[in-house]
Amino acid sequence: MPEPAPYRIQFLRDIDQLRQCVEIQRLAWGFSEAEILPLRSFVVCAKIGGQVFGAVDENGHVLGFLNAFPGYQNGKVFLHSNMMGVRPEYQNYGIGKQLKRAQREEALSRGIDLVEWTFDPLEVRNARINLELLGAICRTYLVNLYGVTSSRLHGGLPTDRLVAEWHLNSDRVKARLEMTPLPLPPLNGQPSLEIPLNMQQLKATEPEAAARIQAGVRERMTALFERKLVASRIVIDEATRKATYLFEPLAETIPLS
Repeated sequence: MPEPAPYRIQFLRDIDQLRQCVEIQRLAWGFSEAEILPLRSFVVCAKIGGQVFGAVDENGHVLGFLNAFPGYQNGKVFLHSNMMGVRPEYQNYGIGKQLKRAQREEALSRGIDLVEWTFDPLEVRNARINLELLGAICRTYLVNLYGVTSSRLHGGLPTDRLVAEWHLNSDRVKARLEMTPLPLPPLNGQPSLEIPLNMQQLKATEPEAAARIQAGVRERMTALFERKLVASRIVIDEATRKATYLFEPLAETIPLS
């Protein structure tokens, strides 16, 4: 896998670079044409108070992108981070985290202190980035949000999603971005949920088993969220090939300001 060429993070407005964001969707997720976010959506997003950031090399080649739409709920303006994708050959080099840092800085410069996005709770790598590296929390579970899609990564399962809340000015987020270690809460008696690390393999080779695991995750997380708990950490154990979500009371242990 090649090392990424030197790149810079910049706001994208150039049509040719926005068109590359469309292509990255095909490469990263294998979406059908009907499910790809079209060029016009990127153009509009950049003009209405949203964000389209790209990691761009010296030749104008977009290695990865992030886009977010402006939102308004409960009397508050926020950003909904709709999509982030990196070309497969440049994944796992930290490009995604740099895109998120740029997103946070630009949002705060406009007085916006909340960004939300959704992710598949079965995708452990994404969960680790969101909870452990960025400091997001989750307290909302959405069932089959996008319907069953053509993406090879979804494996024909319902597109259940967690809503990640990224409270940009919280001590929790600042600590994670500064790489300050956060001690794990006591595990004895801590509400938790285990999932296997090989979910992509199970989706491909044992779809019925993958569906049973997803149903169990849906039931358990929904019940914990109804108890006003939040998913705040994820612990990965390579020895047992399992990941464990940890849940905490929001008000008591995770101040957001």
